[in-house]
Amino acid sequence: MFTNLFWTQRDPNGRWTIQVGQLDLTDFVDIYGLVSPWTAFQNLAFNTNPTINVPNPGLGIAGGAKLGENFYVVGAVADANADPTEPDLDVFDTGETFKSIEIGYTSGGDRIYFDNIHLTFWQADEAEDGSRAEDKGVAFSAAWFIDNTWMPFIRAGQSEGTAALYERSLSTGLGWFRRNTALAAIGFNWAEAKGFDETQFTTEAFYRFNISPDFQITPSIQYIRDPLLNPGQDELTILGLRARIVF
Repeated sequence: MFTNLFWTQRDPNGRWTIQVGQLDLTDFVDIYGLVSPWTAFQNLAFNTNPTINVPNPGLGIAGGAKLGENFYVVGAVADANADPTEPDLDVFDTGETFKSIEIGYTSGGDRIYFDNIHLTFWQADEAEDGSRAEDKGVAFSAAWFIDNTWMPFIRAGQSEGTAALYERSLSTGLGWFRRNTALAAIGFNWAEAKGFDETQFTTEAFYRFNISPDFQITPSIQYIRDPLLNPGQDELTILGLRARIVF
């Protein structure tokens, strides 16, 4: 699987950054301080915005720029049909792309990942072969790192089309950062999907702690009521255990 190979160019004064090549757009689109599945939540309701039809890793260009001391803009254009298992240049023939633009506010350039309020607009082209309709939507995210200890967040999105996981989604929760990079967090999500009468409610809680400076363990629990993608069940409970070694 070919996920990342890109060129990065940065302004010496830190005013803008641009990346071109094989990109994973989940590194750029609608991110916040608890987005990483390696260190934070594991459910897609919390480590992505499930109303955004972000394509698989593929050819693209993404960049960001400061708009003064506190405001910024991030944009991306990428292959809407990308397949990291079979990378190609077909986007130059089809022209079918995913586009996004994000306008946000942060407490400072070095805090953009931690203190962040933003609005994201996106659109993905229809596939000529009829496998995918045009998708578009808008998402909102607000997360703030209070006293470098608490990170409350609220995230929402709405989409139009058929390919996004959910049509509407609303998430909220709290992260509690403790000593030695330990982290406890809980999140709650409500979601609707086109073609389903039920609404889904999801809860995830986890606690990440260090066994040693290079070894982390994260037990977690997820509870899903009326799962949209598994309508034959009324509820699901998922226990998880993640281990991470840092070299």
